[in-house]
Amino acid sequence: MGDIPYRTAGNTTLLLHISPPRKPDVLSAPTAVFFHGGGWTKGTWVQFQPQAARLNALGMLAVLVEYRLAGPVVATTDAVAAMSAVFEMSEELGCDTERVVAIGGSAGGQLAAATAVLELPDVNPRHRPAALVLFNPVTDTSGDYPAGFGRRHFDDDEHARRYSPVHHVSETTPPTLIMHGTADTAVHHENSVAFVEKVKRYGGHAELIPYAGQRHGFFNPQRMAPHRSGGGDDTLFESTTHEMIRFIRQTFIES
Repeated sequence: MGDIPYRTAGNTTLLLHISPPRKPDVLSAPTAVFFHGGGWTKGTWVQFQPQAARLNALGMLAVLVEYRLAGPVVATTDAVAAMSAVFEMSEELGCDTERVVAIGGSAGGQLAAATAVLELPDVNPRHRPAALVLFNPVTDTSGDYPAGFGRRHFDDDEHARRYSPVHHVSETTPPTLIMHGTADTAVHHENSVAFVEKVKRYGGHAELIPYAGQRHGFFNPQRMAPHRSGGGDDTLFESTTHEMIRFIRQTFIES
């Protein structure tokens, strides 16, 4: 299906990179919307191509989001616009809007969660994902390591909390799976523990799978992260992808 523009900001046209199901056999398929990591200032939409391909084989549509690398405020604005575009173009894309999962890693985890829980002026409550899959995500932007990540990007504490997913968990937070390495020195795994516990306190479903001794970005395949700790094979990629598929099957496909 290729690339679809979803918004223009200044002289920049931002794209949704569409990866259709390998064998499309329905008019509307469950859909995964991916947000790459990079601290909101670097990274590329291709990060999650390997995971997207696995979901395509499962019969899912995948959308890989390109957003501006200009800090969390701008990136969140783009992420929300991208999610709304997926809903608004659902018929063209073949997207089942009742079965949308937002997936992200690191700062992309904050963006994925933002589309589900943040209360911002440009958020359409009808354009929320029905589930989240997050890899070592930024869930607290009100502090810096180990208390959180990204506080320096905001004007003050109130501004930081506005974009901080853990501060917006509620009874409407969708089912969430988080995978996090316990040796992460960029985003402390206890941030994910706190997020999951808060979702559960509100009566929601949340799972945390800790990966003992693993550092930030452990879930990437070796070709995407050649200097990743944990060996030279793709065992961790395969494990996290398996858990992602299990969760999506249980949430969307077999429920």
